[in-house]
Amino acid sequence: MAYAGLSERAALLKATNELKVDNSSAIRQAHRQIMETSRFQNRLERIITQVLPDERFARTPHGIRSFLKLLVYSKYVENVRDKDLERLVYSAREILGWKELKPYEESVARLAEGTLSLDYSTESERLAIETCHPGWYVDRLMVTFGRSLALRILQRDLYALPTYVRVNTLKTKNEDDSLHSLNGQRVEGVKNVIRISGTSHLDARRELASEGKIVVQDLASVLTGLIAAPHPGETVLDVCASPGNKTTHLAAEMQNEGEICSVEFSMARIPQWRKEVGRTGCSIAQLIRADARTLPIEGSFDTVLVDPPCSNTGVYARNPAAKWETTYNEVRELSARQTAILQSSSTHVRDGGTLVYCTCSILPEENEFVLQTFLAKNPEFTLAPQKPFIGSPGLRGFERCQRLYPHIHECNGYFIARMRRQA
Repeated sequence: MAYAGLSERAALLKATNELKVDNSSAIRQAHRQIMETSRFQNRLERIITQVLPDERFARTPHGIRSFLKLLVYSKYVENVRDKDLERLVYSAREILGWKELKPYEESVARLAEGTLSLDYSTESERLAIETCHPGWYVDRLMVTFGRSLALRILQRDLYALPTYVRVNTLKTKNEDDSLHSLNGQRVEGVKNVIRISGTSHLDARRELASEGKIVVQDLASVLTGLIAAPHPGETVLDVCASPGNKTTHLAAEMQNEGEICSVEFSMARIPQWRKEVGRTGCSIAQLIRADARTLPIEGSFDTVLVDPPCSNTGVYARNPAAKWETTYNEVRELSARQTAILQSSSTHVRDGGTLVYCTCSILPEENEFVLQTFLAKNPEFTLAPQKPFIGSPGLRGFERCQRLYPHIHECNGYFIARMRRQA
């Protein structure tokens, strides 16, 4: 089976389909192991390359690399019993093939001993390996937040966040029923949001989601829709709309009365938007495929919501593979793109209307810096109060903006700015 170029999650889905695995418990366990080896990836690879040089490790087949990371994770992070480690090695030989694994048996034996230690040439390198983040990201957090706060942010990414679901009021009016079925907790100050810990009541969650009665959506994302606060009968421009969670939330807040124009450029993401809109009963949204930097639409809207592509630094705890997909040069490129998208979108806000800008990044380069540039060029826009405000104030004097941090608010890292256009 060829898995080159696939993400770890996509490779798992392909493998379970090809092998016809239908044991949900086994699939969940495999998914957890994939997530955790991604979370600790640079630390695991540093240990592996002590017995397998970098160049050889880079040439190692995908399946064997994944096994070696799982072996090191089991021994050095989870500290599993020797018998469990032996079973893991035996399973790897059965699945990958004894002949294929034979050239790596000496490395496997040394890794399984658990006696390797880590050495560092710099303090920055030590922090990157011990907190399992790219070096550039550690450096940026230290500069932005200072050592103490940066370490708390980095350490929180080492374990998963709780799951949140939004009760979809287009399909059900009874939040209590969902609360009881999911054995969850209401989130104080944020309506229609339930926090779920662990993996209990998965069957109920799947059933309610398939019926469109709940939407799995992070707390910070729900907060954005509430802050946009569109009213029934109004018009909304929803920029960079896929996967559609915010679109359907806006429709629910509008009680399916009014118009939502959703814009998405990625052909690969559009089917998910259509599926989400259909599943949740949203009937007022129409999709336009377009580059948000040059919107081919006319007219103005009561509310414009801009959620541009970002570095995803706020979702590292929930999606650890994202840590290894972005460089700092790409962050700067994203910042320029975000500025262009915000500028283009702002021209469609009516006089007296609302403009909301949000990202799931905690870096100021994608948030306060973008906002500072935009407001300097567009004095007709001013920052407006946000409600609800359950987060922390923005940086660089942007106290009316809202920041959410995983280590404080137990949700994705997020930035939200709400602006009004002068009447």
